[in-house]
This record gives sequence, structure tokens and C-alpha cells, in this order.
Amino acid sequence: MKIGFIGLGRMGYNMVLRLLHKKHKVVAYNRSPKKVRGVARKGAEPAFSIEELVGKLGERKIIWLMLPAGKITDDTIKKVLRLVKKGDIIINGANSFYKNAERHDTWCTKKGVYFFDVGVSGGVWGLQNGYPLMIGGPKNQYKYVEPFMKSLSTKKGYKYFGPAGSGHFVKSVHNIVEYTYLQGLAEGIELLHKFKHPIKLDEATEGWQDSSVIRSWLLDLTTIALRRKDFKNIGTEISSVTTEELEATVKSVKGHALAFEQAVKERKSRKNHFVLGKRVISAVRNEFGGHTVNKK
Repeated sequence: MKIGFIGLGRMGYNMVLRLLHKKHKVVAYNRSPKKVRGVARKGAEPAFSIEELVGKLGERKIIWLMLPAGKITDDTIKKVLRLVKKGDIIINGANSFYKNAERHDTWCTKKGVYFFDVGVSGGVWGLQNGYPLMIGGPKNQYKYVEPFMKSLSTKKGYKYFGPAGSGHFVKSVHNIVEYTYLQGLAEGIELLHKFKHPIKLDEATEGWQDSSVIRSWLLDLTTIALRRKDFKNIGTEISSVTTEELEATVKSVKGHALAFEQAVKERKSRKNHFVLGKRVISAVRNEFGGHTVNKK
């Protein structure tokens, strides 16, 4: 079956490319026609409206949304629901609070449409390495979407977790762990820098990465970030659109997440302290996710 893909941003565009590399047929739409033409040159079937995208899909339609969470996703799901029929499938891969997925599932259920929420990680490296996928939705329909999940991810990187909302909940917890681990790495760099004798920061992180118990991809990217020619010019402002969603996730289960709370506090602080640490966080986020860095 073909899959329709709505949203060709930083993540969505590369996800379509990976599906094409795995020999799937993809109909792609984006509000910007330039990106549609670009991905069409790579082998996707172009669509310049949602109506055209739906019309180019097969008898049973599977449509993946990769849009910013919030109103644009809500409005697009409502529009797609007016165009599809009973038995079709909508997948939302945007980072979102899990209760939004439960709400979207209710909308779909009323029309007999199946809904999956998929938390997507992998950033700008997903095309090459595969995307970790955290999946929620109707278990009896999972077999119809699993081939796409398998192609987008790695052998053990895609997991089904339960009914709608489960995927985005697991992805939110993933991001909470990411916040806290980055905070720990940043604090470590700050401490190394404050020693009475000069420590080569990138040498320390590279040494840890080789065989230490704290080795990880984030630590590897920390070494890369420290060696950037522009590292000292990176500002300390760290913008994130998901912070409120993650805080709501913790609150919704009455969770105990003190390290995460401290990480959020440091990111929001505009005080002239923890400067090197915040620079590290900003630089590493750029390395794995292509997130914007502010130059001082």
C-alpha cells in the first residue's frame, strides 16, 4: 500500500526519503510547494493539496502527519477526517502531550477511522541511523502500519506500547530523560572547567566515551560540540517548544522527577551563571536535532 505523508519539515522530509529508500510508495504534501517538488525529485508522488494527496492513495488510506503539535495538527486531522472513510488510518508523529492523542483518537473513532500516535526521535540523524518509534493505537490494526515502522526504524527501535496516547507518553518520558542526561553532562563540563589545572574538556569526554559506564551517543556528540570552531560563540539561550508538554506529563501521573525539574529551571534561567553548561546543552541539541543555536 501507499502511504500519504503530510508535513515535510526537518524530520518529515527525511522520513519520506527513508521510506523511499526502503521501496515504499509515498504521496507527499507540504504547505510549501518547493519542498513537495524537492521530494518528488527523490521519487515521491507529489500532492499540492490534502485533497489531492487523499485522492492519490489506494482503496484503504494510511496518512501520516508530521506537523507541529497544536492547532495546525488539530485542524489538519479534522480536514483529513472529512476526506477519508471508515477503516482508513491516520498516524500522528508530532511530539505532543499524550492526552491530545486520546482526544484525536476519539475524533477518529466517531467516524470509524483508526488512529495511531507515534513518538519519533532520531533528529537529523534519523535518515542515516533510523528513527526510534514509540507507538500507540489499536493493536488489531498494528499489522497494517508495522511495515512502515520497520522501514523507518532499526531492528529493535520501533515498539508498540498500547492504546492511543501510549506512544506519545513514552516519547515524553524519553525527552525527560534526555533533559536530565544533558543537564548532567553540562554540569560535568562546568566542573572540569573550574579545576585549578587546565583540563582539555574534549579529551575528557572522548576518554569517557571509549569504555566508561557513562558512554552514550549524547556523550559522543558532546565531544563533537566542544570541538566546534564556533563553540565559544554559542549563546546560552535554550529554546524548546516541548517543555510545557513534558511538565504536564510528569504532573499527569503525579511523577517524581526532581532532576528534570532542575534541568528545566536551568534552561529557563537568564542569570549569568552556568554559562558553559548551557552552551554545551545548546550545542549538543544542535548536533542531534538541528535545533537553532543563538550566537552571543
